Amino acid sequence: MVERTEIENYVRNMVALDSMFKPLKSLSCKAERREDKIAGEIFSLYKSKEDLGERVFVLVEENQEEKARTLRQGIDAFKKEYPSHGDVLEGMIKQKRIKKNKSLVYGLNEGYSLGSEDYIRVMMDLGFDREEACAVYPHIKDASERIGKSSPQERRTILL
Repeated sequence: MVERTEIENYVRNMVALDSMFKPLKSLSCKAERREDKIAGEIFSLYKSKEDLGERVFVLVEENQEEKARTLRQGIDAFKKEYPSHGDVLEGMIKQKRIKKNKSLVYGLNEGYSLGSEDYIRVMMDLGFDREEACAVYPHIKDASERIGKSSPQERRTILL
């Protein structure tokens, strides 16, 4: 077996993690949108006094909680209280600034790929036992390929 450097092990780990994470995140976002849509449908039927049947329950609770003002609300309140200073504040906010970011760019070189152990290690690090990881990772990898969320040779970046 070829000896791997420490940095190669970390990069392979990041590529495998990214390959597993993207389709799961995509499915999570789809589920959240679906959840909102279904909740809206339930609420609409509930409001129209639709018969619930005996196997489920639905109720709507209202509660109040204190929340901080939004930044815009705070600025508007400040401007109302201190008009001349408010204009200065507004001007300061509108000034542009240069933002510098540092990103780590990583990936696999052309002709190289990850082995099953790379994916299994990532899955185990996420809390799966070896048997579960072995059973689950191929399906996630297939889903990733189907929805085009990541390819092994993809150039990946992460903010540092």
